[in-house]
Amino acid sequence: MKKIIYILLFFFFMAGLQAQQTVQYSQFMMNRYGLNPAVAGYTRNWNIVLGRRTQWRGFAYAPETNFASVTKDFGKKGYKRYWHGVGLYVESDKFGAFINKSAYGTYAIHLKLSKDYYLSFGLNAGIKQVMVNNILFDANDPALAVQDKKVLLYPDFIPGLYFYSKKIAIDISVRNLYKNKLKQGSRQIGTPTKLIPSAFITLSRKFYSPNYDFTYIPAIHVQSTFTNLPLVHFNCMAYYRKRVGFGLTYRMHDAVSAIVQVRLFDNLVIGFAYDYTVSRFRASQSNSTEIMMGFSPVMGAEDNEGRNSVAECPKFEF
Repeated sequence: MKKIIYILLFFFFMAGLQAQQTVQYSQFMMNRYGLNPAVAGYTRNWNIVLGRRTQWRGFAYAPETNFASVTKDFGKKGYKRYWHGVGLYVESDKFGAFINKSAYGTYAIHLKLSKDYYLSFGLNAGIKQVMVNNILFDANDPALAVQDKKVLLYPDFIPGLYFYSKKIAIDISVRNLYKNKLKQGSRQIGTPTKLIPSAFITLSRKFYSPNYDFTYIPAIHVQSTFTNLPLVHFNCMAYYRKRVGFGLTYRMHDAVSAIVQVRLFDNLVIGFAYDYTVSRFRASQSNSTEIMMGFSPVMGAEDNEGRNSVAECPKFEF
């Protein structure tokens, strides 16, 4: 019976690969650079973010994502009309019979449109590896004798745009623009397997309490393939004196997430999210967990500029 379930799982992921082609995070506001390269360089000095997401924990071989990123600005101090941002981002995403690994270098340019508004353009350029994991199958299966032909390595590009001020932000990025089929010469995964371009759009707004002890940030995150119904996340975070934050994320028809984020030091933030599944997967107790850590090893002068600062360090929407 277990082998039958594994086989059905394999065909489920093969036929419905589109559903898990792109990663998703409950704390998408904390991993903003991971979703949009134009965010690189938004804050001054180095910013490092690490994260791990384990999805559908009660489900065998369910999605699992790990990532690490580092960003840095250049020319922001003393700038007049623009400055630059660079970054590195690595990610590993496992789901069923598939393993995706990617590594990107990032360049972004930030433009000052007016006294209060800014616009940045960014590009991730790197490599992506897609392979079939044989963990679900009998190692003696002769069909796996050509496993090396199931590994693809190809260049990948992710463009992004970021419009922001002290209180509002709009993110737009697109994935799977360059490579639309998992095929490289004679190597191919699926018959056929397609990667559909996906747009990531995030809108957020800051609100402050009368005494500025509390900061409230509602946000909407949309993932769309342009051909199917979009996946929409509704999030709201409440922060107390930039030290502790509580929030909820609702992923339409999928899960409700409870989020806790704590600033342990001025330059260290840890966030934890627990997803309670509301879809049919809840029958197998398939809830998810997600942990992220943000660290800025060098503190900047703007950290004490208060609520009117355009960029706080580290930049985790506190």
